[in-house]
Amino acid sequence: MRRLLAVTSVLIGLTGLATAVAAPAQAAGYNGICTGNDALTGVTVVVDFQELDGNGGTAAPTITRCSPNANPGTDRTGIKALQDAGIAVAGTARWGLGFVCRLEGRPSATETIPLSSNPNYKEPCVNTPPAGAYWGYWYADGSGSTWTYSSHGALNRNVVPGGFEGWSFSLNKSATTNPPPGVTPTNPARTVQ
Repeated sequence: MRRLLAVTSVLIGLTGLATAVAAPAQAAGYNGICTGNDALTGVTVVVDFQELDGNGGTAAPTITRCSPNANPGTDRTGIKALQDAGIAVAGTARWGLGFVCRLEGRPSATETIPLSSNPNYKEPCVNTPPAGAYWGYWYADGSGSTWTYSSHGALNRNVVPGGFEGWSFSLNKSATTNPPPGVTPTNPARTVQ
């Protein structure tokens, strides 16, 4: 019986090792816009904290990272692009990643967000973030210089290879005044004719 258990344990261990080895390599994001082989297959992710202060009241720097596609030619969602870029993303307890609540840990659960309707608001990430304090989702195909506000969530929208995915924190803005990310979404590889 002991011998059977030992053989079974070894086989289970080898099966797990084979599965781990067979898994495709994870794409590694890097700082800046996508270049080289990634210029037309990856997507550049921009995270603009806008009015969210950084540590000690200093503005948080805007993040620009390439999100390479480990399997060029296959579709990826906006959420997958964030993850492949190495951006920490958290959804809500109720809706998961259907609603992005935090990017790179911001806004934190202890951070005061001065909403016009509630100057001491703190985001618990339980339900949908309020209309006055949320991460706006934008995109661009990389061939121009303007952003388009997405009418779909990042979990339900596929990225454009060679394009840009933008996240911009909107505080006390309306549907028409939500700020796009402060980076021009131009990919030189897409604009060269």
